[in-house]
Amino acid sequence: MKGNVIGFDPDTNTGAVSGFDGQRYDFATQDWRAHRPPRHGDVVDFQAEGNRATQLYLVEPEYVQPSFGEFYFSPMGRISRSQYWLRWVLPLVVIWAVLFILAGVSQSQAFVPVIVIVYLAMLWPNIAIMIKRVHDRDWPWPFILVLFVPLVSIWPAIEIMFLRGTVGANRFGPDPVR
Repeated sequence: MKGNVIGFDPDTNTGAVSGFDGQRYDFATQDWRAHRPPRHGDVVDFQAEGNRATQLYLVEPEYVQPSFGEFYFSPMGRISRSQYWLRWVLPLVVIWAVLFILAGVSQSQAFVPVIVIVYLAMLWPNIAIMIKRVHDRDWPWPFILVLFVPLVSIWPAIEIMFLRGTVGANRFGPDPVR
C-alpha cells in the first residue's frame, strides 16, 4: 500500500503514515527501509498489519525536466550541474562574446545600451537559476546572498558551480541526476 509520512519523532523512533486508503498506521524505525530518516510528506510503500505499517520503502519522486520558462524564470525546484553549465553558462558566454566582438568591431558606443539591456534581461534568470542550484545542494534561497560578501563568496560559488547536489530527493524536489 502507498501513503504519506505524517510525522516522525526521532527521540522515540516512531512515526505515523497516512495510507492512501484513508487509515492511519504507526511505524517504528526498524521498519524504515531508506537511506535517510523519514520526513513529513514522504511518499512510502508499506505493508499494513492491522494499524501498523511495516517494511516502509521510500518512493522517490520522478524528476521532470523543466520547460524553457520554468528553467529560466522559476526559482522552484532543482537543476543539476550539467543543466547549469550547458543551458545557462555556455549560452551566456556565447552571447557575451558575440556582443563584445560586435562592440569591438563597430568601434562605437552604440552597443553600450544593448549590453545594458542584455545584462538587465539576464538578471532575473540568473537569480532563478542560482536559487535552483542552491536548492540542489539542499540550501534555502538566502544562501545566494553570501555570493555578495567579498572573500566569503568563494566557497558558495564552488558549491553552486562544481559540487553535486543532494543524492535523492530533498525538500526542494526530486534528484535531477538519474
